[in-house]
Amino acid sequence: MGIETLRAFWEILRPLNCTMAGVAAVIGMAIALSLDFRILILIFLAVFLITGAGNAVNDYYDRAIDAVNRPNRPIPSGRIGSKTALIYSLILFAAGCIVAGVVNRICLEVAVLNSALLIFYARNLKATPLAGNICVAFLTGSAFLFGGGAAGVAGLLANQVPFLLSFLATMSREIMKDVEDMEGDRLGGAKTLPILAGVRTASAIAAAFAALAVALSFTAPFGVAYLAVVIVADLLFLASIMIMARGNAAGSQRALKMGMAFALAAFLAGALHQMKLL
Repeated sequence: MGIETLRAFWEILRPLNCTMAGVAAVIGMAIALSLDFRILILIFLAVFLITGAGNAVNDYYDRAIDAVNRPNRPIPSGRIGSKTALIYSLILFAAGCIVAGVVNRICLEVAVLNSALLIFYARNLKATPLAGNICVAFLTGSAFLFGGGAAGVAGLLANQVPFLLSFLATMSREIMKDVEDMEGDRLGGAKTLPILAGVRTASAIAAAFAALAVALSFTAPFGVAYLAVVIVADLLFLASIMIMARGNAAGSQRALKMGMAFALAAFLAGALHQMKLL
């Protein structure tokens, strides 16, 4: 196996996305006031593996559309065979669930549920208007719940606001991604929201989700440091709405992604506040 092949196996995971999901889970764990370093490593690893598996299985089912929209990805470029990518994803799902099971039963149940949802999404839901977007938004926000689950039911409850804010912001971003990918999706036979309802309606719905995320961000009881950082995230969310109004789906999506990164930093500040370290 050559260096290029190994690089393709790494690339198909989307390591940056996996890392951000893992960090979100660790922050969820910290918000729940659970500080065991060994468990922290296991939480991060489980989320990294399952997120990577989800990206790989998504690329397997998306290979025809990616040949139009993203031809340089590992499968359409020929660097990884489609069946190899599928087997790789299943191995990663199994490994992630095993690691989650070492933490506790709640984390195992969330890991198994999310693994099933990732496969179901890639195979059946991706081309379904809104349902696919809702599934992705739930999966993204559930990283906080997974981390909180390390501390039991109380940890899940402590992460309600991070979960909901992440859900709303991701809904907005996913709809704008669908707007950006309309050409390839239409050729692939997908029935996404912008294809069925039109770009203007889809953009308005995406803007509504972004606005709800801004409103919700002020309800978290995470202290002044959290508010100082989350305001930056909110400004980026609002900027994304303005960019949407100009018809720039790609720019709006980038602003939302930056806003989500700042929201993650805000929740880190909130976790430090919860632990009385900030």
